[in-house]
Amino acid sequence: ISKKLTWMNILASGMALGVACTAFIAYDVISFRRTVVRNLTIQSRIVGANSVSALLFNDEHSAEQTLAALNSAPNILRAAIYTNGGKVFAAYSRGGGQEAVPAPAPRLSVKKRAQWLRNGSIEVVSPILFEGNVQGTVYIQSSLQQLNERLKSYLGIVGAVFLVSLITAILMSVRIRRSVAEPSWRSRVTCA
Repeated sequence: ISKKLTWMNILASGMALGVACTAFIAYDVISFRRTVVRNLTIQSRIVGANSVSALLFNDEHSAEQTLAALNSAPNILRAAIYTNGGKVFAAYSRGGGQEAVPAPAPRLSVKKRAQWLRNGSIEVVSPILFEGNVQGTVYIQSSLQQLNERLKSYLGIVGAVFLVSLITAILMSVRIRRSVAEPSWRSRVTCA
């Protein structure tokens, strides 16, 4: 009976710890994605604010220079500024490649920001506003590589914590089992 109690305690402790670790990882993934989207939104608004005059005066070179500043953010893969008609006005691609920048869906050319997950990346579309009117759209695509690396490191940390906690639970359970299941020396003396 004492061995069964020990294994039941270990199983219950392991399950509770597993649920707690899973909740911790899920919360971190969700909050990290929100942070990435918030940062991309801020970056898209900055790009949009700095691109208004380029759009108004049809200065593609100035818009390309504004997008080139995104090179300092290693997670950004591609970005583009679109005209109201959906035409690519200026584009940026990590490493200077000429990868095609997807056109934002027509339903996204409204006065609201939108984001979505696609092919292991997060994409954000924000309107470029000037005096309350939409002048164009900013599109930014960011890699989720940081999230994947963070998830791998957390899995390692959670695995180590889980293992140490489980070993501690085993040792505590064995020690408690001995004190409960085996009579102490005082009770042996009184019985004799």
